[in-house]
Amino acid sequence: MWRKRDKILILAGLSFILVILFSVPALAIGSQDDGGNYIGPDGCKYCHPVNFNEWMQTNHSRAFNTLVEVGQDKNEDCIPCHVTGYNKETKTYKFKDITCEECHNSGDLSANIAQRVTKIIYSQENRSSQDLQNILDRMNLTTKSMVVNLSASMCGRCHQGEHYPTYEEWNISGHARALATVKNDTRAQDSCLKCHSVEWITAGEHQKPTLDQVTLGLTCEACHNVHDSKNGKMLRAPKKKLCESCHNMDGEKPGSPAFHPGFEMRQSVGGVDTDPYFYQPSAGCEDCHRYSRQFNESMKLEAITGHTFKIDFRVCLECHDGYPSAEEAEKFVRKHQENVMDHYNRTLIKVNDAARYSATISGPEREVYDRVLNEARFNMKFVEADRSKGEHNPGYAEELIKKAEVKADNILKGKPGAAVDMPGFDLISGIMTLLLAILAVTIKNKK
Repeated sequence: MWRKRDKILILAGLSFILVILFSVPALAIGSQDDGGNYIGPDGCKYCHPVNFNEWMQTNHSRAFNTLVEVGQDKNEDCIPCHVTGYNKETKTYKFKDITCEECHNSGDLSANIAQRVTKIIYSQENRSSQDLQNILDRMNLTTKSMVVNLSASMCGRCHQGEHYPTYEEWNISGHARALATVKNDTRAQDSCLKCHSVEWITAGEHQKPTLDQVTLGLTCEACHNVHDSKNGKMLRAPKKKLCESCHNMDGEKPGSPAFHPGFEMRQSVGGVDTDPYFYQPSAGCEDCHRYSRQFNESMKLEAITGHTFKIDFRVCLECHDGYPSAEEAEKFVRKHQENVMDHYNRTLIKVNDAARYSATISGPEREVYDRVLNEARFNMKFVEADRSKGEHNPGYAEELIKKAEVKADNILKGKPGAAVDMPGFDLISGIMTLLLAILAVTIKNKK
């Protein structure tokens, strides 16, 4: 009985200590031997079988073999990013593949942690109860062990350069500035961190940090979970859902600022008194914002990974055969945007005039004027906050502006409560467009 309880205490204490050690942040350590005792993935597997099994499903666990497949396993320029514990002086490494210790530092426990743990817990038949700390001391646990590093520079040690310039691209993206953006906003709250800080995203449910505590924005781990590959590319969510998990209005209504309504604009939802316009319903965010291109040395082409998330108009040519060049595709898009924003700017004048007129109204009528004015402003803010100048869904952007214009006109006519257009032909047309798109996709998949 005593021996069984002692085992439980030892295992519980060990788990607690390791959890604490895993929560300690660190700076990037470089793709090289850190001087500690490397235990290898089998050593980590003993206490972390779930993480080990997840890692086994990722490309990191097969990193060295990718070199073997292309005959580059002797190439000293490639090897450092395909092994663990590389020593640039001796040109040697501790383990093949990108194992736990390449990202978490060397285990620094011993060269045979699994065997030592087994011996301590199970081999002393007549051992009396001992202080838990003494046992942990015998295992040589140190605060250096198993750090967690969420910085982009950690991944950027290898995911950079002419072949895979992921880090360089991310560094000039809006994601890299996400934390600075929210901290410079006087309206920001701790809840904003769910879309602006990797520390909030990866923290446990009851361990969420505050604005004053976080130091990192949307680094790689905000979108990727290196322990999980079920969504492909080690994404935290299916790619069709990942972007919209943050780029949405979160149910905001008139009177609120309508932050980043990219999802709602694409889906034709969220506006006031608006009809739907389904625009390229089968296209996802990543189809346009994640254009990538492989490195081709013979053609002198640089790699592109799509991590700036800015539109590269060469992406249009992958789906639209009608454009002779990326330049022509861009001209078409810019014309769309010009038309939408011209309508937006003309309507904004009316909405501002309506605001001034509403300010002159007093008494019970003022409530109706303010409500309709807020609805018009909300639709206009919807278009502005989407930041695509209507290109995410030109028809719906025009619809939002049109309904805002009608509301402003009604205010200026002294009839704020007058009805706006009810859903009619536009709604039927939108539904038919969606059904035809679904039918086309279904037929294509059957083929």
